[in-house]
Amino acid sequence: MQRRSTSLHVVSWWTVYTIVAVWLQTLLPGVDFLASGLVLSLQERPGPQTAFLAVLWVLLQEGMGTMAFGYGLMWFGVLALAYLGGQWLFEARSFLFMCLLGIMLGIGHPLLAFFLGSLQGVVLPLKELALEGLFQTVLFPVVWYVARTLFPQGMRCDDSNV
Repeated sequence: MQRRSTSLHVVSWWTVYTIVAVWLQTLLPGVDFLASGLVLSLQERPGPQTAFLAVLWVLLQEGMGTMAFGYGLMWFGVLALAYLGGQWLFEARSFLFMCLLGIMLGIGHPLLAFFLGSLQGVVLPLKELALEGLFQTVLFPVVWYVARTLFPQGMRCDDSNV
């Protein structure tokens, strides 16, 4: 029989995840390591916890980024809609589905950054945006897999804990 995690365990795990993800984003700018956490939270504990994390991470992304407000909101909004829509077509916890989301994010990052940059009159280097998109495509499913593997069993809300 597995023990259920307390709120302190949940808060501690997501705090550590957020700190590590922000640190990784400073090492590899343009790649969003929080996006995998959003999907993991949608899979494991949809509802208020995911909404809180999404708001917190949007504010972090907006504060860390150089774009005017809106990129993080659109980024996480598109990701959440793609996940929620895609879970009806694919197994929500499959690595293949995460690869498809990674491809969508890898294409979406350069497009979103380019269009929002043009609205601000900022010219962004397309080669750099394309490279960031490639890194996002490759790293999104890997980060999701690592986070899912490290996610404590007692915090999971899947069928094995019901």
